[in-house]
Amino acid sequence: MNNSVFGELIFNTGWKTKTNITLFGKDYNITVKAKAYFEKDGVTAEQEKAYADFIDSKQQYLNIAENLLKNYADGNEAVRFKPIMLTLQRDGECVLYLDDKQDEDDGMAVILSPKAAIMTQDEYL
Repeated sequence: MNNSVFGELIFNTGWKTKTNITLFGKDYNITVKAKAYFEKDGVTAEQEKAYADFIDSKQQYLNIAENLLKNYADGNEAVRFKPIMLTLQRDGECVLYLDDKQDEDDGMAVILSPKAAIMTQDEYL
């Protein structure tokens, strides 16, 4: 499916595409996933608005993520996190998932909007 905000999307347990981000000075190609249970559900207006806002304010959102991760990991240890996916919930909540080199079983979830927060993926899910 081609979406005016997301571009080309493929359905596989949600609508997926790719984007590039820079976190802690390193470039990453991550998956962007608009949550959907069924292909017929499509992408919600809230997901489109949230992703458009992320794209328009990408650096601000990534700065928020870096600060939350630095506070969580006591500063420079934050480079242990590797972003893997940006998820947009059906209601537009925007969450960045990261792998954690110090805890390979449980990464981090950084909620970027509507309210910034950080927690382990287990806590979030």
